[in-house]
Formats: sequence, C-alpha cells, structure tokens
Amino acid sequence: MLDNSPPPATRDELPVQVATRRYLDAAFARNAEAYGFEEVATPIFERADLFTARSGPEIKSSLLTFHCDHEEYALRPELTAPICRLVASGALEEYRRPYKLFYVGPCFRYCRPHSGRSRQFTQAGFEVLGDASPRADAEVVAAAYRFLRSIGIGNLTLTIGTAGIFRSLLPVELNPDERATVIGHLDRLSGISERCAALSADNDPLAIEQLRMDRRELASLQARDGYAGEFAIADLPAPGPREMAERLPEEAAATFRRIWNVEGYLPDDTAELLIQASRIRGTLDEVSKLAATVLGTSSAGDSLADLMEVCRVLGHYGIDGFEVSLGIARGLTFYTGMVFEISGERGKLCGGGRYDRLVELFGGDPTPATGGGVRFDILQQSLATQDRTATSRGIGLTAAGPADEADAVRLAEELRDRGASVGAAGAPIATLEAGRVRLPGGIETGADADSVLLALAAAARDRRPAGKESA
Repeated sequence: MLDNSPPPATRDELPVQVATRRYLDAAFARNAEAYGFEEVATPIFERADLFTARSGPEIKSSLLTFHCDHEEYALRPELTAPICRLVASGALEEYRRPYKLFYVGPCFRYCRPHSGRSRQFTQAGFEVLGDASPRADAEVVAAAYRFLRSIGIGNLTLTIGTAGIFRSLLPVELNPDERATVIGHLDRLSGISERCAALSADNDPLAIEQLRMDRRELASLQARDGYAGEFAIADLPAPGPREMAERLPEEAAATFRRIWNVEGYLPDDTAELLIQASRIRGTLDEVSKLAATVLGTSSAGDSLADLMEVCRVLGHYGIDGFEVSLGIARGLTFYTGMVFEISGERGKLCGGGRYDRLVELFGGDPTPATGGGVRFDILQQSLATQDRTATSRGIGLTAAGPADEADAVRLAEELRDRGASVGAAGAPIATLEAGRVRLPGGIETGADADSVLLALAAAARDRRPAGKESA
C-alpha cells in the first residue's frame, strides 16, 4: 500500500500554516522595501560545488544532491551563496551599487529523521553588496530587528561581535587551510561555551545530548593527540549535566590548544590570546574596556574599532541594550567582520554578518558584502497560536431559496471584486433573501457590496476588545 505520509523530516502545511507564512512573506517584503532593498530570485538548485566553495567539502554530507547532464547539483541549503553567484555573474551590472537585495524562498538540507529538524525550510534575507562601511552592517541589523518587532515578536535579544579580531590575530605564515582550521576550532569553542551557558539556565534533554556528543568528539581528539593534562576527558568520563556544563568549555579549550601546539599552528601566547578574546562579552562599555586590556596594541585594533562603530550607529536606530560578544559563534570560517544574532523566546531567529570575499571566490570582482537571514519556520512556530486565516476567511453567502440564487452569486462576485473572501469552508454564513442580507450575528443590511462591507467592518469593530487597535 502506498505510504501517504510526507517524506521523512518534512511536513505538509495546512491552511493556517500557509496563511502565517504568507503573512510573513508580505511583512518581510514590506519591511525590506522600506529600507530600499529590491527582491531577487535564484534557482531552487545550483551546482553542488557552489556550496562546497562557500562552506568547504564537509558541507556535502548535509546537501541533498542529484546528477543531471553529467553534473552534480544540490538543492540550495541557504541563499547567500546563490546571491553572490548572481552578482559575480555580472547580471546586475546595469544596476547601481551598492546592490541592496532581499529574497524569500525554500531551502533544503539533509538531517536525520526524528532529529527534530526539517529537511525543507523557508529562509528570508537582506544582502548589501558593494558597501564596506559599518553603516551598512548596522542597517542590516536594524532592518532585521525592525522586521521581527513589526510581526509582534517580543523579548528580542541582540548579540553582536566580529570575526575580524580572530582573523587579524592569526600568524600571517599560516596557509588558508590552516587559518580555516584554527578559526573553525574557535567557532566550535564558542558554540560549546554558548550551549553550556544555555544548559545552565535550562536542563533541555536535547541540549544535554548535544553536549555529550561534543564531549565524545573532544575525547577522540585528545586521544589522537596524546593530551593528558588537567582537563583530560578520560579522567572524568561521565559527569552530570551541571558539572559537564561547567567543565566542558575548559576541556574544549585545552583540546584545541593541544592541536595547535602539535600541528605547529600557533605559539602558546597567541593561542592564549585567541581563547581569552573569545570569552569577552558584556555591554558595549564593558567589552571596550576588557578588549583594550586583553588585546592591547595587537593587530586586532582595526576590527575592534569597526565593531564599536557598528554599535554606535545602531544607537541612531534606537537599538540599545544589546550584548557584545567577541566569541559569538556564527560560522567564523565564512565571515570576515561584524557578526550578529537575534534571539527570541524560542531561540535564534535571525543572524548574519560581513563576508567580504565570497563574490570574488565565485569569480567576480572584489566586493565587500554584509547580510542577514531569517528562518521563517521558527517564526511560524512562534506565531502558531495566532490564527491568521480568521481575517481572510471572510464569509459564506447562501441564497434563501431558488429565487435568490442569481442575486447571491452576483453579490458574491462583487464582494470578490472588492477584495473580500467569499465561500471558504468554515466561514460564517450570510443569507440573501428578497434583496436583504442577514449577516452572521443577525445583522441585516442591503444586498449590495458597499452595504455588506460596511456592516462587516462595523461588526468587526464591535468584536474587538476595548483599547485594542487593529494591526
């Protein structure tokens, strides 16, 4: 018998979910256009090497791929790489720089069934290409923040940092692969530290299991490189969740210090400086003082100054109270400068940053770029309790008898011409009889579109709770 369930790790969207997504689509486009962004669209699949060039060969395990005409293609796992490919192709040469682009579209990735993640999701984003200024970084953050607030997401937490500090502290003699390896380790260290901090506040079973997986991977690295120091995982194989959350960041730092030493990537003082920098977080004033103490006169000064300028400009947008974290974990192998994340009660909602080398990587001219992406599937869950089909459901319209049928059909068409929804399953029923319409709730009005729409609007105002304005 045919299995009629959706493919593993996917879902069907029911009318209320589609209505929420369409609401998000419209709200995002409206917000993007208010900042001067223009919409573009790229193919739903690309050559697979586009994504391996952007993220490295390790991303192949998370791509959904197929072969056609002797080439390997992948369903896109994100949209920044396709946008940079579009710019590198020269297709936008007739448009003025900087290119301010936005997009909304489905993306795909491989994940295990029952992992709690989905193989298809909707991503929306803003990209500014051709502007190297901190003002462009701040505008992207402000646009994302404004969008989330415009759809009613409260208790937003903005965290901002920079990948530029780490890149500037690495020895110049490291080759690109070695630099990517070290930055990848720092990214993992920051991610582990964030997960441990979150676990301290919430004993989430999935978070505990993720940290145990992190710890097993670190134990394997320690065994490979012969680490036997104070934070050897083999000496404490099964700590409880709280103890693990307290100890794991130090175990990770010790593991990566050992790798850098064995491979000859970094001298000990640089390794210590990188790890100390990754732990700096707090308010803007706190980070300014701590960074000055830790980084001193190091080569990271320009990157730190750019970050401080982005934070200053955010104040002009009325955005303050954010956290500055130099160790923010957002794919540091990809980003070159400012990075940011915006979280809500359900976790991370939006993130992005500066990536000045990607267009050039795809064969285009050197093009500074910055951007941010929003995960609509998480927002749909956040807005799930708000039935957005209620306002679009409209009414049903029925004739009281055969003599009224033609008038009922004509009135329904007139209402549709005026933008009303008529005839949805489950909609409240209005009845037309002898040139009058009886609306849900017993209100009677004339059998013309103007009268019906005015009566519906009045009824909606009467139902609205006192003091509540329409959205």
